[in-house]
Amino acid sequence: MGFDEFYNNLRSLILPVIAIIGIEFVLIGLYYFLYGRNRQSEGKPRIHMKKLFLGALFIGYVVFVLELTIFGRGHSYLLQVNLHPFSSYMEAWHKYSLRDLQNCIFNIIMFIPMGILLPLISQKFKVFLWLLLVVVYSTLCIETYQAISGAGLFELDDIMNNTLGGVLGYQLYRLVASIVHNKKVRMKSLLGNLAIPLLMGLFFVGMNMVYSQQEFGNLAINSYTKWNMTDVHVTTSLQLSSAPTIAPVYKRIINRDGAQALLQQKLGLSELKVKDDHGDREVLLKDKSGTQYTLYQSKEGNWWLTESKYSPERNSFADQERMVPKAKTIMADLGLLPQDADFTVLEGGEFQWSLPDKAELDENYWTGELLLGLKQDGSIYEIGNFLQENQFLKEVDILSPAEVYERIKNGEFPQIKRNAILKSDQLRIKKGDQLDITGIELTFIYDTKNFYQPIYRVYGVFNEDSNWFTLIQARRS
Repeated sequence: MGFDEFYNNLRSLILPVIAIIGIEFVLIGLYYFLYGRNRQSEGKPRIHMKKLFLGALFIGYVVFVLELTIFGRGHSYLLQVNLHPFSSYMEAWHKYSLRDLQNCIFNIIMFIPMGILLPLISQKFKVFLWLLLVVVYSTLCIETYQAISGAGLFELDDIMNNTLGGVLGYQLYRLVASIVHNKKVRMKSLLGNLAIPLLMGLFFVGMNMVYSQQEFGNLAINSYTKWNMTDVHVTTSLQLSSAPTIAPVYKRIINRDGAQALLQQKLGLSELKVKDDHGDREVLLKDKSGTQYTLYQSKEGNWWLTESKYSPERNSFADQERMVPKAKTIMADLGLLPQDADFTVLEGGEFQWSLPDKAELDENYWTGELLLGLKQDGSIYEIGNFLQENQFLKEVDILSPAEVYERIKNGEFPQIKRNAILKSDQLRIKKGDQLDITGIELTFIYDTKNFYQPIYRVYGVFNEDSNWFTLIQARRS
């Protein structure tokens, strides 16, 4: 989620909260002027205005939390439970992704205001135990409702993160209260109440240091769970080798420089506007006739140029074969035409050059495809460069097929959700399940440091599902 998207979502959620708090403040003002002052002049007990304002803020905060956790979330997670501790952190680690970690961070931040507001509203919640009980009870209610209604999963990590947020809020309250009371910052109070965020900061710094020292990146396929295979029937008719073996590792070469300059020079384009989004780039261009084009450049180095307002008519493109020489000439002039590529004539004036993945070669190689789209008059309406250069790095020791099979038997593999139709109970390994392994092949995927690592793709039949497969890291850890 980009910053603009996050900001727009937050704004749509916060506006109703601001409206509710505003209405509450108006009602508090009316109470004070129409009723509260009379009670004060008559010497009767009155409700302190400070408590009323804090109560109004707390109600707005509760509405905001309910918007985030319950309202408008759909019903696609009915009765789904994840009781694996720290599973969300492990998933974020394997992907080495701030996008995945931000959900954990948001769950912590979301309950910090509760830890601050409750002690301000009531003396009872200045006692840590009472506040902790309310925080845990609140998050349990939210998680239970999400599971029952299908609005979300019942996740142990969410309970842990929400509770941690409440505790952090309480510590911040105590720190500020100590400073106000003592009229100075006491080091003991500062360290004691900031101990948790300091430890968390040290933990994340340590993990980054560990990651930076690793030779290779992390693989998202590595599972944080281990299935209990005691009563699962695993079979295979394959003859599996147990001999030690090796495989190459490649490095993705990313080169984003030069694509825009090449297109501007060869096609006579000029730049109008540039938009950057977390490493991805979108450039608005125009040619000498005023026709506008959009150039998308990904942080992985791929790019795609399209005429902004043109839609190809795929069913009415006549005599496309005569365009083949012109298409090849254009790509050769641009210096993009790869050697030994498979050439295909598509529909709608499109032409494709494909380089198959040949990762078994112990040398640099290219893979991917090029696309070119031509109009009836032979002018360009799109060019797509999805070629990827892989630089041979080294050979590494990998698991043998027999060892991979043993990992399957030991439950050390992820259950991959191949499509949206599969439900969580269909992905759960349980007593009485049957798994017949029908194929084990070596392939490659990119890790979080852009190394092209060997993995095993394991095929099989799982409870009569012949499309079952899983992925297992081939390189020995």
